[in-house]
Amino acid sequence: MTPDAATVLIARSQPNVVELMVLVAASVGLACAGLMAFDTGVRMIGPYRLGRPPQDFAVFLLFLAAMMSAVTVWQIRRRLLPNVDVVADAEGIASQQWFWGRGRLAWSEITGLESKYSSLLYIRGISPTGNTKRLVIDTRQTDVSAADLYAFIARHRPDLFKTPHK
Repeated sequence: MTPDAATVLIARSQPNVVELMVLVAASVGLACAGLMAFDTGVRMIGPYRLGRPPQDFAVFLLFLAAMMSAVTVWQIRRRLLPNVDVVADAEGIASQQWFWGRGRLAWSEITGLESKYSSLLYIRGISPTGNTKRLVIDTRQTDVSAADLYAFIARHRPDLFKTPHK
C-alpha cells in the first residue's frame, strides 16, 4: 500500500461549544460577584468571612472576570475563524496547536505514538540533528476526527500501529 502523494489532511481548530458556554457563565458570575463585593451592605459575600476589605476582594474578582472574559473572546474567535492546527502530507506531519508541542516531523523521523487522556496524541520523533521532538495534538479541538488522523498516519507509517505478539 503506497500513500498517495497528493493527499493532504488538514485539521482546523474547533473549540467545544459547551466549554464556551461554561466560560461565559463563569465570566458573568465572577463579574457579578466582584460588583456585589463593592457593596458594603451585602453581607453574604466572602470578604466579611475572610476578614479582608471588600474592595480588595472585589478587585480580585473583577480581575479574574476580565481574564476569563479574555479567554472566552479568544475561544470564540477560534470557533468563528478557525486556524489550521494540523497538516499531514506526503512528507510528514506538522502541529500548530500547543506552544510546547509545535513543530514538524517527517514520516521517517517518527519513533512512536502515544494517546493520553483520551484526546491528546503525542507523536515522538528524532530530528535529523539528533534532537528529540514531540508534537502534541488535541483531537477534541479539531474538525477532523481522531480516527481519520490515525488512519492517515497508518497509511504512511503502518509499523507504528502493529501490536507485538505474546
